[in-house]
Amino acid sequence: MMHKIQRLSGLALVALALGGCTTGGTEDKAGRLLVAPDKFLLYSCPQIAIRATTTVNRIKELERLKAKAGTSFDGRLVSAMAYGSEHAEMTGDLNELRRAAADKNCPPIPALGQPGRR
Repeated sequence: MMHKIQRLSGLALVALALGGCTTGGTEDKAGRLLVAPDKFLLYSCPQIAIRATTTVNRIKELERLKAKAGTSFDGRLVSAMAYGSEHAEMTGDLNELRRAAADKNCPPIPALGQPGRR
């Protein structure tokens, strides 16, 4: 029983740390830690567009789930444990997709919020 409590306490601390990493301006930093550089190097522009759309949709879904969990301490804790790391990873993926699209000089991809070629 004591081991179970220690494990839950450890998970709660990890969740709080991740929750702190995924709020405000630090989310990009957390995403960079979770995503390999040049992850999308071999993707073509159409593949980048498809992946960007699915990534943006998943980010929106995670944000809805986080909002549904509530703003109380318990809700934020559960939200950070359940969705925090995936949200940070998806945000990191989106940043890498933007970089890959710019490197390949892809036409504008609406999911990436690209106004034009970079």
